[in-house]
Amino acid sequence: MFKPTSVCYSALTKRTKKVRVQVLRDFPRFQLYKGQVTHVKPSLMRNYLHNFNGAKYIMEDGDINTILFERYSVQEQEREKEAAALVAAHQAALMNAATSGSGASGNKPKLSQEMKKQEKKKTTHNKDITIKDVYIPGLDI
Repeated sequence: MFKPTSVCYSALTKRTKKVRVQVLRDFPRFQLYKGQVTHVKPSLMRNYLHNFNGAKYIMEDGDINTILFERYSVQEQEREKEAAALVAAHQAALMNAATSGSGASGNKPKLSQEMKKQEKKKTTHNKDITIKDVYIPGLDI
């Protein structure tokens, strides 16, 4: 039987070891924005962020560019307000659609049905779909 001579623990270190960086340019692909201070994998920093002055390593708190960080904080608050406004507008539209679509007796069932549909959309695994419902080309069962 094969007996390994050495053990590799790299998977654990790759998951746990992260470096602190400040992003100097926007990277929407990685959901990192200019001025943000975050912890990222060293490989991401070396291969993508550090290239062409896209980010810098933060060794101490004094290394943080406070002007960039303050701008990022203001922009992040604006993004949160916009997201909250969108959610509120969406909820109001759902309530208006539920109230205008039916009379006073049918409001609650229709609203609860819409909520159930939203909950079903949020789940990643749909139990209602079976292998008979899915068509895979070249697979004959």
